Amino acid sequence: MKFEPWTIAYTYLNKRLESIYPQFQELRILLKKGGVLVAYRAYVAFMVLMSIVSFIIAIPVSIAVLALVGIPFLSVMNIALTFGISSSTALVTFLILYIYPGIKASNRRSPIEKNLPYIANFLTLLSSSNVPPSVIFQSISKIDTVTEARYEFSNIIRDIEIFGKDLLTSIQDNARLIAADQLGELLMGYVAAIKTGGNQTEYLKITTEKITKERILKLDVMLESLSAIAEIYIMLLVASPLLFAVLFVTLGMIGSGSIAGFSMGTLLYLLVYLAIPIMGAIVMVIISTLEK
Repeated sequence: MKFEPWTIAYTYLNKRLESIYPQFQELRILLKKGGVLVAYRAYVAFMVLMSIVSFIIAIPVSIAVLALVGIPFLSVMNIALTFGISSSTALVTFLILYIYPGIKASNRRSPIEKNLPYIANFLTLLSSSNVPPSVIFQSISKIDTVTEARYEFSNIIRDIEIFGKDLLTSIQDNARLIAADQLGELLMGYVAAIKTGGNQTEYLKITTEKITKERILKLDVMLESLSAIAEIYIMLLVASPLLFAVLFVTLGMIGSGSIAGFSMGTLLYLLVYLAIPIMGAIVMVIISTLEK
C-alpha cells in the first residue's frame, strides 16, 4: 500500500480543522492548476500536520544546538530561543507547503504557453476539416510532445468517459482549472462559439492568429534582450578580464607593489577563479529568466 501522509493527516485532523478550511479556498484551484493530485482538505490537513511535526522535531534539536554554542542547557534564554526557533520552523514549513501548489502551477504554465500556438493551430486544422469536437480533443490528449497540455485535454476526456459529462460542460469545468489562462480562455471561447451557434472554426482561426502574433512579439523581445546580454557578456567576461589580466601581469613585472593590500598575483588569481565564474553565473541566471 502506498504511503500517503496527507491521508493520515486528514484522518486525524479533519474534524478539528473544519473552522479553518474556508480560509484556504484559493488552494483548491491552485492544487488543480498545479496538477497536485491531493484533495483540498487533505492537503490543508497535511500542511498543519507537517507544521506540528517540524515544531516538535525542532525543539530538542534547538535545545542541543543552543547548549553547544554556550547557552546554558534549559536556561530561560535557551527555552525562549528554542520556542522562537521551533515556531519559526513550523511557520516556514507551513508557508513552503502553502506556496508549493502555486509554484507547480507556474512551472506547468510555461510549457503550455510555449506550445499554445501549435495547439491552437492543431485545433483550427482539425476543426476546418470538419472533425467532430470530441475527436479533436481526444487527438490532442494523445500527443506526447505537449505533455502539460496533453494532461489538461486528458482531464476533459476523463470527465466525459468516466463521469458521464457532455463535452461542452467538461471543457468549461476544466478550462477554469488550466494552469495557462490563455489556453483556458481559448477553450471557453470555443464553447461559447458552439453554444451561441457561431462558427467555431472561424473563432479558432482568429484566435490562433492572435496567439501566434503575440508569440512572435515575445520572441522578438527575447532576441533583443539576448543581443544586449551578448554585448554585456563580451564586455564583462572577454574584454575586461583580458584587460585586467594584462594590467596585473604588467604591474607585477615592474614591481608596483599591491592594490588594497593584495599582491598582483593574488589579484590575478581572484580575477580568474572568483570574479569571472561569479559574473558568468550571473549572466546565466539572467538568461534563464528570459521568456522562452
